[in-house]
Amino acid sequence: METHTPGPAHLLFQSGENDTAAFAALYDLTSPQVFGMLTAQFPSEDDALQATTDAYITLWRQAPHFTFDFNVDHADELARDRTVVAWINSIAQQTGRYHRPDATTIGDVDRMRAIAARLGELEPLTEAQAVALTTVWLGGRTIDEAADELDVALPTLKSRLRDAAVRLTRHYLTEITGSTSAESDPLLATRVTGTLSASGGQTAAFSDDIDVDLHVGLGSELATLNALQALDDDDAVAVEAWINRQDRDVAAQLRARTALFQRMLTWAFRRVAAHPPAHLLDSVLEQLPEQNVGIGFIETVDEYEVEEDPDQQRRSRAMFIVVGAVLIIAVIVAVIFLNTGDQRIRSAVDNAQDRTSVSATMDGASVTGHFSNDEDVAYLSFSDVPELAEDERYQVWLFEEPGGSVVSVGTYTAQQLENGEVQFRGVTNYELLWITVEPETGSETPSSTALVEMSLQD
Repeated sequence: METHTPGPAHLLFQSGENDTAAFAALYDLTSPQVFGMLTAQFPSEDDALQATTDAYITLWRQAPHFTFDFNVDHADELARDRTVVAWINSIAQQTGRYHRPDATTIGDVDRMRAIAARLGELEPLTEAQAVALTTVWLGGRTIDEAADELDVALPTLKSRLRDAAVRLTRHYLTEITGSTSAESDPLLATRVTGTLSASGGQTAAFSDDIDVDLHVGLGSELATLNALQALDDDDAVAVEAWINRQDRDVAAQLRARTALFQRMLTWAFRRVAAHPPAHLLDSVLEQLPEQNVGIGFIETVDEYEVEEDPDQQRRSRAMFIVVGAVLIIAVIVAVIFLNTGDQRIRSAVDNAQDRTSVSATMDGASVTGHFSNDEDVAYLSFSDVPELAEDERYQVWLFEEPGGSVVSVGTYTAQQLENGEVQFRGVTNYELLWITVEPETGSETPSSTALVEMSLQD
């Protein structure tokens, strides 16, 4: 009788249910590419082994919280597997990036150039594009670091990476659609370009500054660079905030493009593989922490600290940053349309002819919701907000319907609510707003009784 071998997606979800046997099988399937990527970045085997170990520990921590969260119906098992493997590789890339400061040696540009030269998948690119993409992705460099090492101007490198991502993704789609279709893998129908036209139309030129690039309308192009994980943390947050300010359909399209670009990267560099030593799996399994299944977010730094081992402390801090980076992606995917501190939203609501204000109390605090269906935006203002325990936060939720699907707007301290506003777009898509008290790292769904229930529709 023919048996079906579980694929990466199935094994990941089993791993998220504390199944170490499934996790070991997932490791066996994916570790050659993960270890190969990290061996390319770290010539020292010890560094590559440590980074690989930490990547899989991060994967284990995040497994309970993985979802296909970019509004694409993954109807086909192979499509789900592709997405999961790409996600695992993105974790490995981030892990390597944050290990670099503690590494003995780092793969230099000559090493990246040699790898790029032997990969047939990169043939559609110019040599400069292939080296730039390899340096950023396999080398774990930010665009600033890569520009310095490649001795090119930062705007030139941004353009080079953008063009490389678009060109190689089109090639990937041509190759992959020979064996599958957009019907079974809807992500393949995603538009590769945003403001760029199919013929390579002109856009504003990149500058040295991300904020300037956003101001002149290059947000879509920067989202491409962010999909390559080529931006430093501050710039990545700025680009993600820009994505959150877009209309719902535009934001969903950008999320899908990110997933598609990361699929392309996994495919393009899949031959950079190396089997890790047999003992590494046992070492990884011995170090697996308890999974936090109930909360879809990272634990506190304290849980990572091991005072008696300074080297382990440094690795743990790097892992914490990696998990945080993974969390940022997951949160931004789920927390759509959050736009904190944007005066345009407040002005749009206050000047709207259909402006509606609803007041409520929250354990002695006053909460006022200001809504405009015509403008499709809203904001909340607060006063006299009670302080919470140090390990607790207020979390704001939006329900499509009572008891239905829910998204998080964000988590806040009492001071943040008192001194600021909670703003969001897409108000007409939701019927109900809740505010609850959750752990400081937030929850995936409300885990406590609502302090505030506010209707968003008449």
